[in-house]
Order: sequence, then structure tokens, then C-alpha cells
Amino acid sequence: MTTINMGVIGLGRMGRIYSNHIARQSDEARLAGVVSSRPEVAAEVARGSNNVKAYTDYRDLLADPAIDGVIVATLTHTHRDIVVAAADAGKAIFCEKPIALTLAETDAMLEAVEKAGVLFQVGFMRRFDKGYAAAKQKIEAGEIGTPIMAHSISRDPNCPEPDWANPAVSGGLILDLAIHDFDILRWMMNDEVDRVYAEGGLLNCPELAQVGDIDNAAV
Repeated sequence: MTTINMGVIGLGRMGRIYSNHIARQSDEARLAGVVSSRPEVAAEVARGSNNVKAYTDYRDLLADPAIDGVIVATLTHTHRDIVVAAADAGKAIFCEKPIALTLAETDAMLEAVEKAGVLFQVGFMRRFDKGYAAAKQKIEAGEIGTPIMAHSISRDPNCPEPDWANPAVSGGLILDLAIHDFDILRWMMNDEVDRVYAEGGLLNCPELAQVGDIDNAAV
């Protein structure tokens, strides 16, 4: 079996998790490069494994012909440029959700991926969770009858940092976090959304007021 050389672009919480998984829990993939705008962070993660190159510019990693695929774990507002560049470089791409902040950016990314003919996947991991997969199988097997309502709840244990929660950067509570619920409900029910009603507020994390985000919502 050929070993896949992977690069991780962005070394925040998720980027570090992906780097660790590839380096220590995958027999088919090898962590070959990491990218962070903070050189000390890139160097720290690279030191944790053998023969990992550290970069501060993702374009340098993409220029490495030894890299087969990349994981894009940067802030959402940067996804478009990185994914388009990765597609142009012929790399397989796994991109953290949300794919982008706007439909126009999303369309540009999909066009680049299709033109390049590279693999592209978005990080909707709940579809691969054993519990969700079992529920989907029961629905498709008719074991619960015809589903008429689905209820999904998501929570984070702590208040996010305002700089990260900024809707202009991450998409905020709805686009960044609730997008998991939107995806899994459409998948479970095998249907599309007709109408949306939403109500939200800032109830627990007053520091988010400075970036205009909320911390609770019912949709």
C-alpha cells in the first residue's frame, strides 16, 4: 500500500488534532508538512514527528511535489484562496467546515476542484459517527416508520475567543457551529429545507458583543 504524504494548513485546535491523528493513528498516511503563520507553532508541531517540514506560507507547502494531499484547517474566511491554490497544485483536499462564508466563494472552490479533477471533501464528520450512521440505517430500513420530525442539539463547553467567533472570520455561531445540524438533518431526513425560523441572543458570553456574535440560538 502506498503511503499518502499529507500536509496540514492551519495549526489551531483542529489543525493540531489532525496533525496528531495523521502522525500517530494512521497507517496509510504520513504527516509530511505543517503550516502556521506563527513560525514557532509550525516548528513545535513539526518537532513532534519525524521528517516533518514546517512552513509559514501555505504556497510553499503546495509547491512541494512530495505532498499528495492537504487538510485545510485555517479560519473560514481564508478557505477559498487556499482550496483554489491547492486544487491548482493538484493536491487532494480535505477542508474543515464551513467550506466558505458565501455561496460565491463556495462556487469558485467547487469550480477549481472540478477543473483540476482532484478529490475534495468537507469536514461533516457526523455522517461517519457510529450513532448517526446507525440512526440513518434504521430510517432507511423503515424500522421507525416515516420520520416526521428530527431534533438536533449542539453545544460547546466554553465561550469561544472573540477574534475567532467573529462572523466575518468564522461565520459565527450559526454558520460555524449549527452548520453541522443543518447538514445532518438534511441527510437524515433525505430532504431539503423549505422554510427557516430563527431566534438567538447573547446570554452567556458578553465578550462576543464586541464582534457581533451570539451564543445561543433556536432554529
